[in-house]
Amino acid sequence: MSVRVMSQVWDLDLPAKSKLVLLAIADCANDEGLAWPSIATIARKCGCDERTVQRNLRDLEKDGHIQRQEAVGKGCKYQFNPRQIATPDKMSPV
Repeated sequence: MSVRVMSQVWDLDLPAKSKLVLLAIADCANDEGLAWPSIATIARKCGCDERTVQRNLRDLEKDGHIQRQEAVGKGCKYQFNPRQIATPDKMSPV
């Protein structure tokens, strides 16, 4: 879990379900913003069905909040876009 990424997601102006899906992915992310949860895991964490998760993932990718890489037979990896998530004025000092 990356607390840094999760705290930055809270500041984004997104619809409720999109923000919840993004938070569920951030909960699985490392500090570099890379995560690879399954659709079923995200749906379970959000309390919604898998189709809702897929629809919100498409919107988040289209809006540039995440990048998705498919690995055949292994699912997907999600990378948070640092320009969308952590702008220099919002990043905390090291």
